[in-house]
Amino acid sequence: MKIHRHPHRASERGQTLIPIFVFISLFLLAILGVAADYTQLWAHRQMAQGAADAACEAGAADLYINAINPTAGGLNGLGSFAWIGSPFNCSTNTSTSVCRYAALNGYTTGANINVTFPSSLPGVASLPAPLSTAHPYLEVTITDPVPMSFTRMVGGATTVTVKAKAGCGVAPANVPIPIVILHPTSAASISVGGTSLIKVFGGPQRSVQVDSSNASAVSVGAVDLSQGGPSNTGSDFAVLGGPSTQPGGIILGSTGHYLYPSTPFGDPFATIPTPSKPASLGKVIAVPLQVNGCPDPNGCIEFSPGDYTGCSTGSINPGQTGCLMIPYTGSNPRINPAAPSWTQNTSYAQGTIIQPLGSQHNTQNFMFLATNTGVSGPSLPVQWFATPCTPQPDGTCSGGVQVDGTITWRNIGKVGGNLTTAILDPGLYYVGANGLNFGSNSTVRMSTATGDGSNGVMFYFSTADTVAVTSNAGKAPPCTAANSQGNSTPNACVVSYRTDGTVSSQANGYVPSRQTQCPSGPANPPQVPSSVDGNILLAPCSGTYASPDGNRGFLFFQNRTTSANPSWGGGGQFLSSGFMYFHSGGGGTCGTNTSCLTLQGGSGSQSFTLGNIVVDKLALGGNPQINMILNPSATFQILRPTLLE
Repeated sequence: MKIHRHPHRASERGQTLIPIFVFISLFLLAILGVAADYTQLWAHRQMAQGAADAACEAGAADLYINAINPTAGGLNGLGSFAWIGSPFNCSTNTSTSVCRYAALNGYTTGANINVTFPSSLPGVASLPAPLSTAHPYLEVTITDPVPMSFTRMVGGATTVTVKAKAGCGVAPANVPIPIVILHPTSAASISVGGTSLIKVFGGPQRSVQVDSSNASAVSVGAVDLSQGGPSNTGSDFAVLGGPSTQPGGIILGSTGHYLYPSTPFGDPFATIPTPSKPASLGKVIAVPLQVNGCPDPNGCIEFSPGDYTGCSTGSINPGQTGCLMIPYTGSNPRINPAAPSWTQNTSYAQGTIIQPLGSQHNTQNFMFLATNTGVSGPSLPVQWFATPCTPQPDGTCSGGVQVDGTITWRNIGKVGGNLTTAILDPGLYYVGANGLNFGSNSTVRMSTATGDGSNGVMFYFSTADTVAVTSNAGKAPPCTAANSQGNSTPNACVVSYRTDGTVSSQANGYVPSRQTQCPSGPANPPQVPSSVDGNILLAPCSGTYASPDGNRGFLFFQNRTTSANPSWGGGGQFLSSGFMYFHSGGGGTCGTNTSCLTLQGGSGSQSFTLGNIVVDKLALGGNPQINMILNPSATFQILRPTLLE
C-alpha cells in the first residue's frame, strides 16, 4: 500500500529545533556567566587572603618590636605602637603598618579591614612563660563585597562577600647567638675605649647585636670582625638606634655588613631557668703543687662547688666555707692550718689529705694523701716519711709512701703561708655576699678533680656582689722550674696552663691541666694557643647549664632581678670559655636595674673569651688585644614575628 506524507508536516520538522537551540545557548551562557562570577570570587578571595597575610605579618613585626623594645616606636620609619592592644578597623589608625600593607595590596576601604588581639590562636601553643608578652597575637580580617554580573541575571545575589583572615604573632625560634647588648635606650650601650683591639673570630654571621634605640648606641674605637662569621671572612655588626653610618673603627671583612636599623634581638637566655641553691656548702682546702692540677709551687686553695651565700671572710679551718676571694692572705679569708692533723684509730677515705703537726714527728709540715680507704694505727708513727713523692709524666706521683694501720699515706709536699693561687673543682658555685674576687697578684685556674662531673664551673650570683677581677690579677710569671717543696724559678711563678689537657714539663713538676675542649665538643679553635698564663675559667660541658651543641655553657649567670657591675680587669693573660650572662633591665645607670660588664685586657698580653656574651651594657678597654671566639652552632629560643594561621 502506498503511503502519502502531508506536505506541511514535513516543512515544520526543522522549526522545532530552533527553540531548543536557543534554550541550550541561554543555558550555556548562564553557566559560563556564573563560572565567570565564581572565578572572580576565587580571585578576590586569593587577593584578600594575600592582603590579610601581608598586613598581618607587618603588624606582627611591630608587635614583636614593641615586646622587645617599646622605645623603638616612631624610630627610623617605624610608626607609633599605640594601636597595639585595642581592636580597630582601618577607617581609623590608617598609618599603622597593618592598614598601610592592606592598602598596598589593593584594600583601601578601611571599614572592611578589622584588627583584633586575641590571647590565643587555634592550634598554636602558648608562649613559654619567660617569653610571654602582653599582646602576643593579632588577627586581620578583610571582607570584600564582590558584585555578581551574571549570577543576578538568573535570580542570584547581586553581591557576594568574600572574607579572608590571617593570624600572626610572636613565636619562639631557635637562632645562633652573637654578642647581644640588651639595654633598650642607652647611649654607648657598647663601647670600646683606650688603645685596645677587640677581634672576633668565627661564630654566626651576625657577631654583634645592639638593641638600644639611642642614636649613639655604639661608641667604639677598634673592632675587627674581618675573621668573624661561619667562613671566617667577615661578619655583621647590627644596631637599632645608631649611628646610622658605620663607625670607622669597625672592620667588617669581605662578607660582613653594618646593619642599621636592625630589629632588636631580645634576651636569648630568657628561657634558661635560675639555678636552685645547692643543698651542700662549698668547702675549702689547701693542696700542694701538682695535686688536682695545682700550678703554684707555694700551694693552692682548692674550692669545691656548693652554697657560698654564708661564706666566711676570716680565718677558717680546712673543709669550711671560705669566700671566693683570692688570695687567701691579709684581710681576705685565711686557712689555718692547711689540712687537719692526724688522729689515731680513725677511718679515712681514699683521697683525704692531712698535715700532721710538727709535734707529731712532721717538723717540715709535709702533707699526706690517703691512697686507700682505711683506719689509722693506734699510735703515732715514729717519724713521718720526709721525702715527697716523685711526679710522673702522666701527672701522677709515685713513692713517698708510709703505712699507718690499714692506710698507706703518700707525702705530696707542702704549702706556704700565703696562698695566692686557687683551683676550682667542677660544679655550681652559688655565690652571695662578697661575690667572686680575684685580687692583686692572684691566679685562678680549673682543677683536675672530678667535682660534679660536668668538666667546668658555673657561678650564679644571687646578689649584686658579682665577679670582680682587679687589674693586677693573673700577672704571675710562668715558671721555668718548680717543685712541691715551694722552690721555683722565677720567684712567685705559676706553671703555665696547657689547653690541650697535657701535663707540664719535668722541670715544672708534671702538673696536669684540664682540657679546654669538651669531651664531646669540637676541637679548640686554632686561635687558642697551646699554653696560656694568667686566669683560666671553663664552663660546664654537661648538665642543665651546658651549651646545646657540646661546647661549654654558662660560666657567669647574674640574678635577673639584681643589677650588678661585673668587671674583669687586665694585667695578664686570661682565658674564659663559656657564656657570660648579666641582664637585669634598662635602668638609667649601671647598678640600678642595669648590669654593665667591663672587660679589659692586660698590657702586652693577648686574652681570650670563648663563647658568647649577653649583657645590658658592655665596655671593653685596656691596651692589649682581646680575642673573642664566638660559638657558631649553639642556638637558643628567642621571639620572632610569624604568620601562624
